[in-house]
Amino acid sequence: MFSRLLNLLACGLTAILTIQANGQQAYSLKNAFESFRSDPAVRNANWSIIVADATSGTEILSFNADKPIVPASTQKLVTTATALRLLGHDHSYHTAIEYTGRISNDGTLTGDLYIRGSGDPSLGSARLNDSLKIENVFSKWHQYILDAGISRIDGNIISDESIFDPEMIPRHWLWEDIGNYFGAGASGLTVNENEYTVYFNAGNSLGSPATVVSSSPRIPGMKFINEVTTAQTGTGDQVYIFGIPYGSERRLTGTIPLNARNFSVRGSMHDPPAYLSAGFLDFLKDNGIVVTGTSSTYRTAPADGIITAESGQPLGIWESPPLFDIIYHTNHSSVNSYAENLLKTIGHTKSGTGSFESGLASVSAFWGEMGANTDLSGLRDGSGLSPVNRISASSLNEILLMSFDHPSFGVLLNSLPLAGYSGSLAGQLHGSASEGILRAKSGFLSNVRAYAGYTIMSNGNMASFVFIVNDYQGGAAAMGQKMLRLLDAVTSHNGRPVL
Repeated sequence: MFSRLLNLLACGLTAILTIQANGQQAYSLKNAFESFRSDPAVRNANWSIIVADATSGTEILSFNADKPIVPASTQKLVTTATALRLLGHDHSYHTAIEYTGRISNDGTLTGDLYIRGSGDPSLGSARLNDSLKIENVFSKWHQYILDAGISRIDGNIISDESIFDPEMIPRHWLWEDIGNYFGAGASGLTVNENEYTVYFNAGNSLGSPATVVSSSPRIPGMKFINEVTTAQTGTGDQVYIFGIPYGSERRLTGTIPLNARNFSVRGSMHDPPAYLSAGFLDFLKDNGIVVTGTSSTYRTAPADGIITAESGQPLGIWESPPLFDIIYHTNHSSVNSYAENLLKTIGHTKSGTGSFESGLASVSAFWGEMGANTDLSGLRDGSGLSPVNRISASSLNEILLMSFDHPSFGVLLNSLPLAGYSGSLAGQLHGSASEGILRAKSGFLSNVRAYAGYTIMSNGNMASFVFIVNDYQGGAAAMGQKMLRLLDAVTSHNGRPVL
């Protein structure tokens, strides 16, 4: 990965050094800035930008940079940069399979089987590698049991998610978000990114009811109240799913397009640990292991009449991919559940408590200890999904600058979409100075557009930038194009301060 990154940067540097560094370039960046500032779309907007030479530390451009503003998903850079520094790029999560009681000579376990979570955001996710699909995870765990000589379990299958507190969703997320896949939240036993998919068939006419065909994975006890109807062809996914953590009822509203069949919509699981223990129990039964007990979780065990044990005898350890893989997908694909699990992991690592509050406090304390001039008191989650989040462009850029000087910088940089080639920037800036050069995490909420990352200027130095616009007029796509044009002028710039 690192050799590919260095080759990419070298090619990019060779390309941009063909641009002549002259006074006209400084004027071009200034012109681009003034053009954006005078655009009617931002006349009443709340926006800020900062650009700095990461190599020399010189500030190149700054406007409203100290004003707290809604960062959207650019906030993931705060979470991932902190995780890299605190945990290390090669950190991995360990999910343990344990048992209590004893194993008799005939292969009967008289006791309970435990799945001990470590906060792994990638468990059961095929995003990183097909081998991580939950069926393959279950197969590996099943083999641990066979290797121990167990053929029967006179006891229960218990998910232990207690490494994190039970609050899956940050308190400032919107009601309209939390039932949908991007509002999946975090758990000490996250599985399949805490998502499921529901499939619809459209009705035969506009306005007619759409039918729920199936859902995957099958989640025991989940109930759908389906109010989805049929809209015109080409209208796409206009479905919203409403429901709360630990509440099995899900209300489905909105529309799908006419003639759609097996139309997929992703939602958030209400209780991932419960799904995991129930799913593994079914898997064991389907594969010849007799289980006489039930499935449960650390949270629900008391109500189920089960006394849990804090530790047991080990059967095997499931190890996650290294953190640099998880960081890559957190930023490149903007996976909210990954970011929230990382935030709670930071809290548990630094303070011993896996909660959103401890994570946020730990992030702020860490950068303070590093000597960063940042104010992170306005952050409310790890992913940027909350519209209540506030951070100044200068605070976020300070973290980008301090990350540039750290050995883990290559991992952070490689996790950002590349202009013209990947992620949210795949279709952007083709034929520009920034194509194949500029890397940025994008952010998008209602009336919020943001970009934060790095590019290489015409003088060969790397620049960091944070550019956030709130409450603009007009369409989101048009605003994104205007912002990228200004950032492209940074790539062509000669590194001299502007304004």
